[in-house]
Amino acid sequence: METCCKSFQYKNGLVLLYEEMSWRNSFAVVTSVPAGAIWDVPGKWGLASLTCEMTNRGAGEFDNRQFLETLEYLGVSTAERAGSSYSVFGSSGLVDNWERALELSALQIRKPVFDEEEFDECRQIQLQEISAINDSPKSRCKNAFGPLIFPSPWGRFPLGTIETVCELTIEDVRRFHERRYRPNGTVIALTGRLDWECVKEKVGELFGDWSSKEEENIEVKDSEQSSIHIECDSAQTHFMLGFPDVPFGHPDYRRLAGGIDVLSGGMSSRLFTEVREKRGLCYSVNASITTAESYGRVICYCGSSSEKAPQALDVIVHEIDRLSEAPVAESELARMKIGAKSDLVMQRESTRQRADAMIGDWRRLNRVPSLEEKIAMYDNLTTWDIESYFAARPHRRFRLASLGPEPLSLPSDRLY
Repeated sequence: METCCKSFQYKNGLVLLYEEMSWRNSFAVVTSVPAGAIWDVPGKWGLASLTCEMTNRGAGEFDNRQFLETLEYLGVSTAERAGSSYSVFGSSGLVDNWERALELSALQIRKPVFDEEEFDECRQIQLQEISAINDSPKSRCKNAFGPLIFPSPWGRFPLGTIETVCELTIEDVRRFHERRYRPNGTVIALTGRLDWECVKEKVGELFGDWSSKEEENIEVKDSEQSSIHIECDSAQTHFMLGFPDVPFGHPDYRRLAGGIDVLSGGMSSRLFTEVREKRGLCYSVNASITTAESYGRVICYCGSSSEKAPQALDVIVHEIDRLSEAPVAESELARMKIGAKSDLVMQRESTRQRADAMIGDWRRLNRVPSLEEKIAMYDNLTTWDIESYFAARPHRRFRLASLGPEPLSLPSDRLY
């Protein structure tokens, strides 16, 4: 059954999205607050993540234990994380408990306790997460590539570094929350078998008196580096390769997405076939489109033996170039359409996934397209749409990050 997303903006700037899922006995609420890592105080990297985690350590009249026990008694699952631009808070459970869950979420976001006795333990957890990521070669390569491919501050690693997190204090957390958590720029999405007017009234009751704050400016700066290598005594080499392109929401995005799916949309895609299956040059290879604010990037990852990594890099670049030269087969287009439409339909089976998708659409498009509209975008896509898009953009220039015993390189005319 086709459903329609309803939206409402309160006087303080907060936006509410709601989509009925009458066939579900569950609900989901996702709140996206403009308090991500791009707003970290200079030199205090990881502050947004630590603040987000601390909100879960007691809120309102509840201490840490009471808050978590109340959620467990309701059978409500929660998760929070600080990303690049936003901190995101999610709750889901049985539909009968949606109001109480929303009340607890409002306390967590607006009135966290920030108990100093919880601070050290919370910081230690973040330090352990950083250490675990530092033990993963792929993650280390990804974190080094972020500042290279995206302009500062969007390439910043949200968890920060061990050195900067060790220096953070509870006062840093309190000041960050006071400065960055605000209704203007915040989006709340609810899904489930709920009444729209009740939802609108309840959200207004919990968030309507939240005072808006003045927007801050961000200084954007592109990296001057074209490549980076992290030396690692290993038999493996991990590398990431990327180039700028249109972001989600651009009129040509579907044409780009169609080509990247031809390149890397499963086990019959060109990268999997040419790099892994035919030549045995890697154990993992993929490409995807990532959007940060108005910046679109196509990013490829490959994990290979150190001996075969240079050849794997050459073949990947060749396959990207070939998108502007080789025709797209009808079978490649059909596979892409089936996969994309299946993902859209399956998304409708989860209240949480649907709420996440609604917020993503609103952030990028300032509206939430219907399922029919999204499916039509793929149905109307032709091989010519993809071929002509890439033919107009030959000889891509890249940025490159590698981790392994020896650095990888590209000719200077292939870097930017």
